Amino acid sequence: MALFRQFAHYLFYRGDTPVFAVLRVSDFRNLWLGQMISFLGDAMAYNTMTLAVIRMANEANASVGRVLSLIFVLSALPSLLLGMVAGTLVDRANRKKVMIAADVIRGILALGFLLVRNLDQVWIYVLISVLLSTVSTFFFPARTALLPLILNREQLLAANGLAQLTHTLSLVVGAAAAGVLVGTAHATAPGFLVDSLSFFVSAYFIARISTLGKVASTSPLAMAHLATGSTKHLSAALRTLTVIMGELLVGLRYVLTDQVMRGVLISFLALMLGLGAANVTFVPLLINELGMREEGLGPIRFSQMIGIMLGSAIVTTSLATRYQARDLIGLSMVSFGIMTVVVSVVRNYVLMVGVLFLVGLTIAPPQIVAATLMQRHVPSAKLGRASGAQGTIVNVANIASMGAAGLLMDEIGARTVFTIAGVFIFVAGIVSWWVLRNVRDDPPAPVESTAAP
Repeated sequence: MALFRQFAHYLFYRGDTPVFAVLRVSDFRNLWLGQMISFLGDAMAYNTMTLAVIRMANEANASVGRVLSLIFVLSALPSLLLGMVAGTLVDRANRKKVMIAADVIRGILALGFLLVRNLDQVWIYVLISVLLSTVSTFFFPARTALLPLILNREQLLAANGLAQLTHTLSLVVGAAAAGVLVGTAHATAPGFLVDSLSFFVSAYFIARISTLGKVASTSPLAMAHLATGSTKHLSAALRTLTVIMGELLVGLRYVLTDQVMRGVLISFLALMLGLGAANVTFVPLLINELGMREEGLGPIRFSQMIGIMLGSAIVTTSLATRYQARDLIGLSMVSFGIMTVVVSVVRNYVLMVGVLFLVGLTIAPPQIVAATLMQRHVPSAKLGRASGAQGTIVNVANIASMGAAGLLMDEIGARTVFTIAGVFIFVAGIVSWWVLRNVRDDPPAPVESTAAP
């Protein structure tokens, strides 16, 4: 009973304050509600599509690794190609309006998943996934940059921790629902319909946010618009494009020269070399090599969720106040790498459920701590560009890892690929410790500038 009370305290309190106290901020509450529902829809659609592809490929005696890697790799390309553009535009646009528009468009696009009936039509999955990813490339930098406008610096850690907890819960519920629908009812339509509806619900809650969502700026981009009056003229369009490209370079230069951004970038670059491969091979490993039925995905994800929730709670309550961010990021990545290797050798479903709890325990800390570290150090006016540039570079490693994993899985098996992924993640932890070794957790508050550098 004492252990249960301690666990509950870790989950729902930050010191003597309930973790959900951050929801008293109405704007954050609306953002959180919309994202929780949207994440649930995404989880149902993603797991429905993955399970459907594996089942169709197995029935057709086709290569599942190549099909999944094609979907994952092509879906990641928009972030790579447009990430810095999206971040730059987000810094100069109304972030709330960008998010609403993105949600409405994604809600319409998600209905396209309903058209797939057999393996020959998997190209539709690929096309819709790419289009959704393209729109999401603008949504997520806007969300990252909007959060510091809604909350103060002291609330960001709790907000990121709460977002991680609810995101994880949505993933578990979505995975369980998809597993039951595909495995028992052989139905894919409900998952895709819920995904479409969730985007419209998210847009509704974001529209209720009172924060304007735009940082005042007298940047060259804004001045170009004012000077020309209309981008319909070719000369005005060329000048605007030139300014955008210049600001893209500003974002890239900031990521590569700022100590915190450079450290987080290198850390997650190494992490994604392993994590991308693990993401592609995980479900095929469970179904094709462990012999798990689709319905078994729910308990697996639930066990992982409990681990993630506990890990999130511990890092945001006690560990974040006792240890430096560099130590938390590095140690959790090293532990994550070790547990990934363990996953690759487990051959019993019940044991796998327990191992996934330990995996979940190590996943959350690096993401929460790194996101908070970045939001505290980077001025709001630069956060969209910095986030977009970082995401673009990291996605190079993610795409390469996923593409290689799909090809290798069909040649050497999912278990071997998973082992290699674990080794890469372990090395990422060591790299993280080294590149962030001189970073302080709480530097002086950055001086905001209304002019772009």
